[in-house]
Amino acid sequence: MLTSYQFLYQGPALVYVQQTIAARCASHDCVLEVTSLLEGARFRVTGQKDAVRGAIQMASVWIRRAA
Repeated sequence: MLTSYQFLYQGPALVYVQQTIAARCASHDCVLEVTSLLEGARFRVTGQKDAVRGAIQMASVWIRRAA
């Protein structure tokens, strides 16, 4: 079953966060879609439930570190 999760990021490390999530998705069979906004970006991760959950949990850690 596919699932997806979206979130906005407006922090200073946008490129780092995007690259890190993309690398995670590449190795865990999920897809990252990024929509650029005037300030920041909207991220959408789609894939199997466990892959999406893992990517979002890791993203939370990376975003806190980047801040």
